[in-house]
Amino acid sequence: MNKSIVRIILGLGVIAFGIAALLGSLNVINFSDFFHDWWPLIVVTIGILIFIGNPRNFLWPLSVVAAGVLLQLRQLDIVDFNIWQLFWPIVIICIGLSILINRTANHSNASKKDVDSISAVFSGNTTKSQADNYKGGDLTAVFGGVELDLRDATIKDEATINVFALCGGIEIKVPKNWTVRSTVTPIMGGVENKTTADKSSHNPVLIISGDVIMGGVEIKQ
Repeated sequence: MNKSIVRIILGLGVIAFGIAALLGSLNVINFSDFFHDWWPLIVVTIGILIFIGNPRNFLWPLSVVAAGVLLQLRQLDIVDFNIWQLFWPIVIICIGLSILINRTANHSNASKKDVDSISAVFSGNTTKSQADNYKGGDLTAVFGGVELDLRDATIKDEATINVFALCGGIEIKVPKNWTVRSTVTPIMGGVENKTTADKSSHNPVLIISGDVIMGGVEIKQ
């Protein structure tokens, strides 16, 4: 997960919204009309962020982007149909395709890999690691939840987990003797570190970095 791309997209989006609001305040443009015409771009942006967070699961982000594009064309009067009449049939089709592709919406498994790459998009994923030399990995939750249990894992020195949560939640459970350092950036979201291990230089260190957008990350023992 490339954090810089997410921040660039979000930053540009916020700047564009701010510029439009400023021009509206200066009576250069009618902000209400501007927002009415271009709000579907927010939907397109969400789809792009979902894809960046989990590019291997392209079905849902592609559907969100397609819906945003159709809404945008409708708002600009380029096409003339009621997209909401198509909404639920499309959602049902996407759910069916997602079931076929992923086989199940909720995953629970054990892992002995040193590096984990776990994702949940409109679903849930629970993983229990038993790695002898855990080195970290990537956790992605988009409109879903990821739970990673590391209480049976071992860190030789230091491990790094990169997280990305968009309207989703991530829960990480660690042993009591691990020192956890969080550098996660919350954007309209929250990060809670409930661990109480002594910050001894002899303790294994788990570094958690990444971005949380309208979601949450919880680390506990």
